[in-house]
Amino acid sequence: MVREWFASAHEVPARAQAEWSDQGVALLPLGRRFAAVRIPGVLVHAAAGTGMPEQVADMLRAVLDGPVIHDHLSAGPVYYALVAYGRGTSWWGADDTPLLTTGSYLGVPVLHRIAPPGTYWVIPPRYRNDLCSREAVFDLIVKGRRQLRAVTPRPGGA
Repeated sequence: MVREWFASAHEVPARAQAEWSDQGVALLPLGRRFAAVRIPGVLVHAAAGTGMPEQVADMLRAVLDGPVIHDHLSAGPVYYALVAYGRGTSWWGADDTPLLTTGSYLGVPVLHRIAPPGTYWVIPPRYRNDLCSREAVFDLIVKGRRQLRAVTPRPGGA
């Protein structure tokens, strides 16, 4: 059921199914069934107080209670929290934590891919419409920023 729900985000659901079978990741358009908030790994790790994958996953499970994808880009690790989206949806994030919606695509791993290498689920979805709340995602980002400010020395020793 969950796999079919995700596949239905694609204009040709059978193509998403084939991509999962062939590559383990399907490129899905955002804004139709769900959207995603892209969060730099440095913020997630600061909020968790660690970069250890198991501890990060535990924190994300407790705080977001919804599906999260991990990818490793050239700039470092990135997390995608999947959230609901509809017209009039507001987002309070900054440029480095955008809400990706219509016109954006996301590599969504097959449901059983829960470890590296490649793109994988840190927290896989449990059922159709299982999504993180935007408020919880925003709170996580704020916590990560606070933690980073607390450990970053200020210029001039102030």
